[in-house]
Amino acid sequence: MLTTTFRINGRVQGVGFRYTVAMAAQQLNLTGTVKNENDGSVTIVLQADHAARQEFLDTLKAEAKRGYAIIDTIETVDESDEKQLSSFKIIH
Repeated sequence: MLTTTFRINGRVQGVGFRYTVAMAAQQLNLTGTVKNENDGSVTIVLQADHAARQEFLDTLKAEAKRGYAIIDTIETVDESDEKQLSSFKIIH
């Protein structure tokens, strides 16, 4: 399964962003994780094909605009084929 790691920068901590990410992934039946980083960014590990990945990112950007989060940048950190995860989880 194609696994992509994203680093999201902006106002993405303390505003419910991880919950927004998890809800977007669950709505699209995608698996992975989301985690706050010490530098104020958020890391998302997402398992999806290219089309579903783009739909997820589009959904995430639209949902962030409705809330308090501000996405400044979305950086693709890594892509690889990994073992299929079973769900989408928020890592604390």
